[in-house]
Amino acid sequence: MKILLTGAAGRLARLAAHALVADGHEVVGIDVRYRPNPDIDARFEWVKRYDHRHVTEVFRRERPELLLHLGVRAGGSQAQAKSRYTQNVLGTRHLLDLCLQYGVGRVVALSTFHVYGAHPHNPTFMSEDHPLRAVQTFPELQDVVELDHAVTTFMWRHRSVRTVLLRPVHITGSHLHNQVSTLLRNDYTPRLIGFNPMMQFIHQSDVVRAIQVAIERGNYGVYNIAGEGALPWRTAIETAGGRPLHLPTWVAYPGARAVSMVYPAFPEHLMDFFRYPVIVTDQAARTDLGWKAQTSVLDTLRSVRDVPPPIV
Repeated sequence: MKILLTGAAGRLARLAAHALVADGHEVVGIDVRYRPNPDIDARFEWVKRYDHRHVTEVFRRERPELLLHLGVRAGGSQAQAKSRYTQNVLGTRHLLDLCLQYGVGRVVALSTFHVYGAHPHNPTFMSEDHPLRAVQTFPELQDVVELDHAVTTFMWRHRSVRTVLLRPVHITGSHLHNQVSTLLRNDYTPRLIGFNPMMQFIHQSDVVRAIQVAIERGNYGVYNIAGEGALPWRTAIETAGGRPLHLPTWVAYPGARAVSMVYPAFPEHLMDFFRYPVIVTDQAARTDLGWKAQTSVLDTLRSVRDVPPPIV
C-alpha cells in the first residue's frame, strides 16, 4: 500500500521506511526538518509545518492509504514550547482531518510511555488505560499528552479509519540520537543519589517490527510497546559501558533545567524517570497483535555504542 510517513528525516523513521519498502510498500516521507534520505527507496518532501497547506497538497496528490505518524517531538526548553505544540498537537489534528477528507483508511501513530508520568505512587505494570499524568509535574509534556489524546479520540470517533497508537518505552539503538541513547553513550551518565529505579528499554529493531505488525494486522487500539525485561538505572548505565555520575536532587533538577535550554536532548522531565519507576505491561500488544520484543534488555543496552551499519 502507499504509506505517508511523517518525521521521515528521523533515524527511527529511516529504519521504518527501509523495512516497509522491503515489505513491498510505497513510502512517501514528509518532515519539518530538511534532511532528505538518499539511502532508502522513498520519496521525501520538506514541509514548513504539519498544519501547512503544503501537507494538504501532498495528501491530494499522493492519495495515501495509510498515515504513519512518527513526527512527534518530546521535551526541550520552554522557548520551544510553541513550536512543539504547533507540530505535535495542531499538526496531528490537521493530519487526522486530512485522513478523513482524502479517504485514508488506516493510521498508525507513535506516542511514548512518558505520557503516564513518573510518580512515586505509580503501580507496577501499568496498562494502556492508566491515567496520563505527565503534565502534573512537567507542563512541557502537555503537547505530547494532547497528541496522544487527539489520536485516541480520533480512533473512537471515526471507526471507519483503523487507528493504532503505540506507546514505546525508552527506545535505544546504535542508529538513534534520541535522549536516552545519547545519555547512555556518554562516559558518565546522571544518576540521582538515593534513587535507582527499575527501567524498561526497547531496541530500535523491535519498535520497527511493532510498526510493521501494526500495519499488517490492521487493528484498532492503544498498545504499550516494551522490551524483554527491566534493569535498575545504575545497572543499565554500566551495561551500556558508562559510569554513573552521582548527583544530588538539589543539583540535578536546576542543572537539567539549565541544560535543556541549550541541549534539548536532555529535557528536565527525564530526571523524574531517573527517580521513580515507570513500568508498563505490553500484554495487549502480545495478545492482539501477536508481537513481542526479540532483543533482550542486556543486548539492547549494549547496542548503543555499536557502530551503526548502513541502512541498505
